[in-house]
Amino acid sequence: MKKTINLFMPAAVSLLLILTAGCEKSDKPVLTVSVFAQEHEQVMYREVIKQFEKENNVKVDFRVAGDQYWPELEASLTANLAPDVFYLGLPDIKRRVWAGKVEPLDNLIDLSSLNKIWADSLDLYRYDLETNTLGVGTIYALPKDFSAVSMTVNRAILEKRRPQIQQLITDGILPFYPEIDAKGNLPVYTFTEFANLCRVLTFDDTTLPAFAGGTRVYGTHLWEDFCLLPFVWGAGGDYIDSSYTKVLFNSPEFFEGYEGFMKIVELGGSGSSTDETSGYLKFLAGRTAYFPCGTWDVGAFQAITTDESINPNRSWFDFDLAPWPISDRYQSLSIEERQDKWFGRVDSIGYAVSTQSKNKELAARLAYILSADEDVQRFIALRGGQVPNIVEMAMGEYLDNDSYFPDSRVVFVNMLKGQNGKRLPFTFTYDNLWYTQTFLPGLGGVWAFYEKADNGNPPVSVRAYANRIQAPAQSLLDEAIEREKSLNPANK
Repeated sequence: MKKTINLFMPAAVSLLLILTAGCEKSDKPVLTVSVFAQEHEQVMYREVIKQFEKENNVKVDFRVAGDQYWPELEASLTANLAPDVFYLGLPDIKRRVWAGKVEPLDNLIDLSSLNKIWADSLDLYRYDLETNTLGVGTIYALPKDFSAVSMTVNRAILEKRRPQIQQLITDGILPFYPEIDAKGNLPVYTFTEFANLCRVLTFDDTTLPAFAGGTRVYGTHLWEDFCLLPFVWGAGGDYIDSSYTKVLFNSPEFFEGYEGFMKIVELGGSGSSTDETSGYLKFLAGRTAYFPCGTWDVGAFQAITTDESINPNRSWFDFDLAPWPISDRYQSLSIEERQDKWFGRVDSIGYAVSTQSKNKELAARLAYILSADEDVQRFIALRGGQVPNIVEMAMGEYLDNDSYFPDSRVVFVNMLKGQNGKRLPFTFTYDNLWYTQTFLPGLGGVWAFYEKADNGNPPVSVRAYANRIQAPAQSLLDEAIEREKSLNPANK
């Protein structure tokens, strides 16, 4: 779904491990758990699982897969060799239920104990088979997290460029400094304002640590597959309509959002399409001011921010959250009036129990502990793994206790509350081929057009590109709709 994964395991090897795990002799029940996770997350979850093993007299075979997690999981499910507990992605709920691969949790867990977690996150895993309706009915997984992806900012770079930013304000190019005001309002910028801010945040900095790999600092280095949607949402648009049957690539709002995204490139505030160093590595090295961040990423950025040995006094890396930009149509609005105009993605992935598990109740108990136990949620949230799944904790101590990180974590909470969060359009369609096979392949040409540089692709404007892919995308979405109908057992 959403993570940068650094470990690799071929599908054949993964299946072999599952086979051999069943042959191990043990007096204790054995649960196999398969997930993907970044290194800092693995440390947290191994601690939690160690405690679960002790308290429940069980052995947990905790496996962290690589970037082939989904193909490997598909292979194990097809071969009837599924782990006891595995991730259930939102787009996969129907087909996993239709295939009888995920165990209903209603009879394995006290449902009243789930009232404390985000209702919207739990509803993501409800499905009524009889009416073919998502969001209601039987619960098929418990949320690992209710995640959000906001923009983030390295405040150390802002401070280095404070005089230049103040000049933009004096000249009327920026309406306010990029920080939360005295009333708690977030610095929400329009597309053009943000592009101009990124332009002055692109400069050479000779004070960076040696491992930074150079002296150039960039305002940002975003990429469409992860970062364009907030711009389209900020223009009042989306990729598909509310019925999830019509592609909107050729809509005025899509044009505006995508052109706002590329304006950063056009004005010289972004890393280039041919840069060998990714935006993520630039951000980690203090070479990018603005970057996206998921709730699951915070721990990695927290470690750098607070490490006095490499970052004394937060001199080159001072991490915080920030809102995504919004349409230039909102330029005349005050900072207060802009607060509910921006949006970032909210998402989730869930712990499902295999119908093949020989220890379903034990597996469901582990899923519950990972999802809804108060001590576990506090342990993970304090280490930057997620926002607490427990609403009272998220709205209370998570915001009020300075032990939690970062300073502007209210950004995440506001997204999960619904003020600034939207679900990915791909989670509403049977597959995402209408997007991956049409939108993604030709992006190099769009960058070539706005960079005015040769990157090996024929240059093409946003509007020309969007118009070109509209019909093929709609055709693939139509096919997905028909495929879902044909596979639904209720239609057979």
